[in-house]
Amino acid sequence: MFTEIKEIAPFIEKQFPAFYAEEGENFVQFIKAYYEWMDAQGSIYKSRRLGEYGDIDQTIDQYLTHFVQKYMYGIPVDILGNKRFLQKHILEIYRSKGSIEGIKLLFRLIYNENVELYFPADDILKTSDGVWEQKQYIEVEENDYNPSYRDTYISGSTSGAVAYVSDVEKFYLPDKAVTIMHLTNIVEGASNLKFLNNELIKTSNVNIIYAPAILGSPSSVVVDDGSDEGFAIGDILILDADTTDSENVKFKVDSIRDPDSSKGFLSFKIVDGGYGYTVNSTVTVARNSATLGTGASFVVGSISNTVSFQYNTNLIFAERNLFLNATSWSANLNSGNTATIINDILDYETITIGKIETITKKTSGDRKYNGTVTVNVVENKVKGYGYNYNANNQPWGNNATITAKLATGNGIISTASIYNSGYGFNTNNITVDAYLESNTEKTAAMTIITGALAIEEGAWKDTRGFLNSDKYIQDSDYYQEYSYEVQFTKSLDKYVEMLKQVMHPTGNRLFGKAVVYENKLTGPDVVEETVLQT
Repeated sequence: MFTEIKEIAPFIEKQFPAFYAEEGENFVQFIKAYYEWMDAQGSIYKSRRLGEYGDIDQTIDQYLTHFVQKYMYGIPVDILGNKRFLQKHILEIYRSKGSIEGIKLLFRLIYNENVELYFPADDILKTSDGVWEQKQYIEVEENDYNPSYRDTYISGSTSGAVAYVSDVEKFYLPDKAVTIMHLTNIVEGASNLKFLNNELIKTSNVNIIYAPAILGSPSSVVVDDGSDEGFAIGDILILDADTTDSENVKFKVDSIRDPDSSKGFLSFKIVDGGYGYTVNSTVTVARNSATLGTGASFVVGSISNTVSFQYNTNLIFAERNLFLNATSWSANLNSGNTATIINDILDYETITIGKIETITKKTSGDRKYNGTVTVNVVENKVKGYGYNYNANNQPWGNNATITAKLATGNGIISTASIYNSGYGFNTNNITVDAYLESNTEKTAAMTIITGALAIEEGAWKDTRGFLNSDKYIQDSDYYQEYSYEVQFTKSLDKYVEMLKQVMHPTGNRLFGKAVVYENKLTGPDVVEETVLQT
């Protein structure tokens, strides 16, 4: 047990009988002087302070060496850091032996400098080892409460599916605003449902009466007949945003039809959209040199340069040259008399006409065509008036030129998938024309199916599986799974033994790179470097 009394000399005089004060005063002073010496530097001085010497913060430098030898074996005694501070934290270093943070802590405590570790295994080429990330999201109704869904858990009011909203974003398209919610940790609800179109999105901090509904986004696609040839697996197709009021919707070609089974398909092309057409104009596809094939057709998808056109529903050619005072009347003019204005007894309707811009719902019918066909698009309500001819003396409503090319069977799309659901496309089961991203002359007719969950294009999070300049072939030496490199301001030979005895993981290969930093504590701006290894 340690005592708080550090000096004995002050108590010496009281240890002698009273007569020593008169007869042996010099002897008492001699003994007192002896103990004063012992208190100052003799064995008593050290023995009375054993409690302090056991404390690393109070022990003398002579004993500090013993602490280093006993508890910090392998660490050089001439370290630049604070020995006492290092001793107090040496257990933390030993507990983190072999870890990245343990090595960094060791160098920080010993040298008062930061160290960087590099693992060559991170840059070893590994086929099919890249990490592909594709974000999922839902597009919801516009709502002032939508920002409140950020960083919350949500659930579907019907499906019961649960997910975490990591972010809420708002985009503006030409005709509307779009809000999407990025989801993570998606958990299916009852009957394996992962959210549904039109269901409300519930969260704890928004009243259900303010909950937005899921609008739906492209989730799958069905390739229709009438697609062009020359596609390849992996091709990316896009939509014309002007005709779909959406943005960034993309598809990827997954498979191509067998050439032998793809003959007999027709690929329709607009050469001249003409004028005087409606979206309900009549389409006919008749055989020319073809002896087989039936059922091919399409519909007018959209028109441009539109105007209003008024036509007479009682157009009677037989009476158009008669005067109203004639003795014979048609049944259509029974309400007329000699004072009647002709426009008052005829019935008119107004339609919107224009140039054929797109065609959709293309089909090759029974897919057995073996020769050329003739395509004709007629708008009878306009054609019948026989005026407004084009340069080729063709009347409005019968002057479009659309061709149908017979497929050879090469490169016709069989199946495709959603590559990017985009924003703003919410109409289910609609057929559109998709264009090859690298060549808009090539099109494919597709029917889009919408679902609640949408996907972005996705991206590789790393380059581990890529054949490029920052990846290397394993050499079982530097580029291997069990090697690491210490990047420090001192060369490897200055600390290699210390590192091996204190922190080096058994079975690993150690490399060192000596670097000189402009700022030792903050920058990794390398001014000069050398490489050593052991």
